[in-house]
Amino acid sequence: MKSKKVLLLVLTLVVAMASFVLTSCSKKTTEQPAAAGTPATEAPAATTPDKVYKFKIAHASSANNDRLPDSIIKISKEIEEESGGRIILEHYPAGQLGGEREILEGIYLGTVDMGVISTGPIQGFFPEIAVTAIPYLLSDREVAWKVYDGPFGQKLAKMMEDKTGIRVFGWAENGLRTFSNTKVAIHTPADMKGLKIRTMENETHMNMVNALGANAVALPVTELYTALQQGTVDGQENGIALTYALGYHEVLKYITLDNHVYDPYGVFMNKDVWASLPADLQELMNKKMKELIDLEREYNGRDMEKYTTAMKEKGIEFIELTDEEHQQFVDVLHL
Repeated sequence: MKSKKVLLLVLTLVVAMASFVLTSCSKKTTEQPAAAGTPATEAPAATTPDKVYKFKIAHASSANNDRLPDSIIKISKEIEEESGGRIILEHYPAGQLGGEREILEGIYLGTVDMGVISTGPIQGFFPEIAVTAIPYLLSDREVAWKVYDGPFGQKLAKMMEDKTGIRVFGWAENGLRTFSNTKVAIHTPADMKGLKIRTMENETHMNMVNALGANAVALPVTELYTALQQGTVDGQENGIALTYALGYHEVLKYITLDNHVYDPYGVFMNKDVWASLPADLQELMNKKMKELIDLEREYNGRDMEKYTTAMKEKGIEFIELTDEEHQQFVDVLHL
């Protein structure tokens, strides 16, 4: 019965996403999108102007040469300045506080204050996040931003807050996911047969990879480099920026630009930590987390362009699919 309810919610979100995608593609808008997060349900703490709030913000991405630490460091400095030193964010990159699942568990339990998490481990806490992994639905970044900043993203954020209690500020950008591997140039699903492809701990991603003829292997991102290097897996599916920033390009040979999933990053905070903030600092955090999301997306676009050039110079072959080749992937998944 529970699974039927989850399926119904996911289908409802699919309809909402599809409707919004069609609307976004059919007309232009000059309106500023609303923030994806929802107002706090708890009463903010009494104002204590002299109190300093130190929060740990964690992620599993690289410590440098990456859009996520670059944007977090910049916005953290601005938060400290604009709060008059009342909020200090302590940055823990590269899985220093554990992999993404451990970070998310830490946010839920209160051992980690804040985090930026890809969708993979979220499914264990909030199964409805699976709607974000529907393949070949969103392939345009700007359309995706409208989807996740608009009514669909707001609804998803509210559902997650209601179900888990985790504060959801909104949805940043992990990126358009592509297939890359060490063995063969992938032009069609037939080329994927038998390849061991690492995926996030995301059942929808795993089912997609298996349906395309490969063998999905769920691994934390912190274990992937060694797995590629030792041949435990033959390839992965990830965005361009993260593939370069975490050094996977050093052991890969082929990248197929099929853009099968637009993957958001969730920007989260522990509910009790959020409730501890006075109203003026809650307002500041809402504003600065929206700016963090916008800046991280901007930096991701920068890195996609820069790192594509760098990887081509290092000899990695990029495969751009023809319309007919791309359609074969869609047809196999009956989309």
